[in-house]
Amino acid sequence: MSATVKTPLGATTTNRKWYCDVNTGDDTMPDWVGVFGITEFKPTVEGTTQDDSDFDGEGWKSETTTANAWKNEGKVKRAQQEGVTPPVYDPGQELIRAASTKTGVDNVLEFRWYEMQPSGPRVEAYQGRAAVAYSEEGGGVDALSMASFTLTGRGKRSEITHPDAAV
Repeated sequence: MSATVKTPLGATTTNRKWYCDVNTGDDTMPDWVGVFGITEFKPTVEGTTQDDSDFDGEGWKSETTTANAWKNEGKVKRAQQEGVTPPVYDPGQELIRAASTKTGVDNVLEFRWYEMQPSGPRVEAYQGRAAVAYSEEGGGVDALSMASFTLTGRGKRSEITHPDAAV
């Protein structure tokens, strides 16, 4: 058996690659609104595992993933939109903030998130419905106004065609 040929990776990818959109339309006529001012974004998938060991394992235990859950956590800079009178916050952020105070189906929004690294690959792109949590960060008089959000998946996170694929 021969050794694996290793190829240098080259340019590093930064974490600021993620874009996130909220659907203000419906399944038949989506209307995607961007969430701008994102300063942190952490998409995760966690599996639930169960022991599926048997006597044939020769003393080694075995586990299998029986379900997955997804969650996106992030932070946004609260800033006024430029060139808009009267001053307003980012519409995407406002959709998240408004839904976070509701319960049941009114707390659930549809999102898509995808990588948009400048001059980088356009590979990862996902979509799903999520329950929304939102909270202001607070801070001192010299702090920027920041807010945290959590999008907790409601069902499957689907891989989608990257929104920028046609460009």
